[in-house]
Amino acid sequence: MIGMVCLSITAPAIVISPSLPYFKVEQLLIPIVLAGYVWLLLAGIARAIAFNGMFLVGFLYFTCNIVSISYGSSILGHTVDPRDYYELPKVWLPVAFFTIAYEAELSDSALRRLLTCFSLGVLLVCFYAWAQFLGLGFTYKLNSFYSAGGHVDIALDYAQRVYATVGNANVLGALMTWCVILFALAARYRIGSRLRSSLVAFACLVTLVMTGSRYGIVTLSLGLLLVLLSKSITSHRRLPQLGLAIVLILLVFWTYVAVSRSNTRTLQRYQTLSSPLRIDSLRERLDQLWPPIWADFTQSPLVGHGPGKSFLRAGGGVGGYIDSEYLKVLREQGILGFLAFLGYYFYPLYLVGKGRRAAVRGVASLPLASASANLMVLQATLIMCVLALVMNIGMGTFYIPFLQGFLWLWLGIGARSAVTVRGLRSISLTPLPETHLLRPEKVSAS
Repeated sequence: MIGMVCLSITAPAIVISPSLPYFKVEQLLIPIVLAGYVWLLLAGIARAIAFNGMFLVGFLYFTCNIVSISYGSSILGHTVDPRDYYELPKVWLPVAFFTIAYEAELSDSALRRLLTCFSLGVLLVCFYAWAQFLGLGFTYKLNSFYSAGGHVDIALDYAQRVYATVGNANVLGALMTWCVILFALAARYRIGSRLRSSLVAFACLVTLVMTGSRYGIVTLSLGLLLVLLSKSITSHRRLPQLGLAIVLILLVFWTYVAVSRSNTRTLQRYQTLSSPLRIDSLRERLDQLWPPIWADFTQSPLVGHGPGKSFLRAGGGVGGYIDSEYLKVLREQGILGFLAFLGYYFYPLYLVGKGRRAAVRGVASLPLASASANLMVLQATLIMCVLALVMNIGMGTFYIPFLQGFLWLWLGIGARSAVTVRGLRSISLTPLPETHLLRPEKVSAS
């Protein structure tokens, strides 16, 4: 788990062939992990993987993709491109990441080790982003391995919009948003070194501002609001935790002002947030990009058009990008596929929600007090999943390989923490055997 989580944010994409999609290292690790698991299973060391709801979600979305491809070709007359079938295995990747993390059953101490190692990976990403911001020479050699090309490198040269290891400034903004929330909560609940977690959260915050991502600033503000309003699920006092959250919000504002002022073009981008409905990128989406996509959806609202890569390439009323994962799914898979798509987010959210309710009810119990890392991960996962749903409005998380592995690994870890917390809650509520009320001699006789 430590290797997969850290590699998901640090390793570059691997291009096997120009005719094939690129692969992330954590994706290529899936068959290796499964092969090792099968070997341990046959040796009698590991237990069989239990069924979880993500298998059903993956099957439903897989079926919707097949139906949309068939309907688009046979009824709507779209030409099926061989690349359309690449979409079919993609639906199982979140299922695999979630299941691997869910079945790992990380203990409280293992979660602490994971956070310690992950903090080193995050700092490497931040250091690379800062080097890009400063224009250090070695970054120009590394950028060829990480860049998505085109406007991304132009934005880096022109406006110093860093993208580090994830190929796009907005994608890096989304990643840094999650990392700020994760390590801010680790500092709040004293998981490991509070100083280390605070420094990592601050480094991620600086990197986020350097991306020039306005969407990242908005989602981070929402995330910090959720942290501030969330009810405590540990036995620690509420007032110091609220004070830490307020200090974090003030630190966010100070960092935002300090870093943005160091770059005029970044400052100009953030100043447009004063009139959010007039932002150029938003107007482009609302006035030009999204209306024809919505028109395509209304032509086939139930099952969609299918991936239709040849249709997109030929024009088809839309361009090759959409910048809204919800509209993308609605256009390609219709309402049925959209409902199945939401299951990837709502099933982990359901598990985490149940765990959190159990934690709130058992906040003062002794077993829960000894599982602080599980409680923190539970809280962080809940906020990360909510933010992912918000991010899908104006960008995406499911179809972005640089975010997909990271997100569903953490959702799987958080879902297992929810199960762990619920189990501890059940233990804390289980009454002791009646024999503890008997006299010692009767206990020994029984």
